[in-house]
Amino acid sequence: MKINLKIGPLIYLSNYLIKGLCVIFFMGVCLDASAQTKKTIEYKAPNFGCTFEDGPFKAMIKVEQKGQPKINHEFLTTVDIQGCQVIHIVFDKIDKELVASFKPTDIDDSGNVIILADRGIKYEIHLILP
Repeated sequence: MKINLKIGPLIYLSNYLIKGLCVIFFMGVCLDASAQTKKTIEYKAPNFGCTFEDGPFKAMIKVEQKGQPKINHEFLTTVDIQGCQVIHIVFDKIDKELVASFKPTDIDDSGNVIILADRGIKYEIHLILP
């Protein structure tokens, strides 16, 4: 049995060529799968999340205070929104006794918010959309 030493390097190179092609093929499959995953996320992203931009919005606010005989006030003012939450209410022409601190509160899809603030004060906010 004769061994041809001239064929040895060709076999050696062909093994590397086959391994290289396999690596390239699997990288292509992985990149394609990754691209499909990104497409799926991109299509789902607009369906979720906040539809209200950060900044001031006009709003109609109804204020109630528990334990008080029917203290109900309605007024038009501006609220500040950040991250789809009401973070501040501008109280220009309202009694100081109805002003209370509150935590940032989520806005629903219709633009309504119910905030339970300190001292039993409840703010019902209805955003006036442009």
